[in-house]
Amino acid sequence: MLILSGCSKGLMPMTGMVMPERNTDRLSEESYGEYPENYQKILKDFLQETLVNHEGAKVEFINKPSKISISQMRNDYNGYRLCLSINSQNNKLIYTGFKTHLFIINNSKVNLHLFDSGLLKIPFELCVDRRVSDSMLLNDIPDQPEDIKIDEMDTVDLEKKSDEILINTNNIYILCEINQIERTFYFNESKEVLVESIGVNEMELESVKFSTTHILGSNETEEILINRVSGSLIVTETGEDPISGECKLLDIKKF
Repeated sequence: MLILSGCSKGLMPMTGMVMPERNTDRLSEESYGEYPENYQKILKDFLQETLVNHEGAKVEFINKPSKISISQMRNDYNGYRLCLSINSQNNKLIYTGFKTHLFIINNSKVNLHLFDSGLLKIPFELCVDRRVSDSMLLNDIPDQPEDIKIDEMDTVDLEKKSDEILINTNNIYILCEINQIERTFYFNESKEVLVESIGVNEMELESVKFSTTHILGSNETEEILINRVSGSLIVTETGEDPISGECKLLDIKKF
């Protein structure tokens, strides 16, 4: 109890005998509650009540809310997941280092809060959705993290801001092979489109996103992630494990 008291006033981390893990059962939409539009304010109020010396605690957001169900100690917790990295002070006003905190919010209420404590380790997979590209080049990693005080949490803008780069306005064609099947795509970053050609038909992908290193898009059954640096391709079909392939750049069409 003496070890744990410096981190939280009203919450003890659960023991690490049973690690938290994703619950893969199919759930109804109602099980997750409403999307927490004011999630920053919800977490701010919660942490002000639970953290010792919360005025000096520094916070980094790892993600935005997304639906999840977690099993912990034979109990299931459903809602919207958020992970924060928090560097808080103990009773002697000494910073204890950044630790990962996992929250589940359901209908504007935090119904689960777990954190790295030595007794419990938050698995990386519970905080990061590997299907969403959030990669950067090693040399682009900032030297210092942005420190955010808890009192500033409800004003933080989590939208990623890209550096201004020169964007090619032409269609760029790529030929990909996955499971010995060739698939042809073209993309136009200036128009924010990614299209797959199937015979004489074209299918424009939805929710297309571009970064300096990746292209992400989805159709009715698949999510497609293309690495612009390595040429690798990852296709995740609904309910199936991801499969990988390779793509090559075609400067122009052959005819």
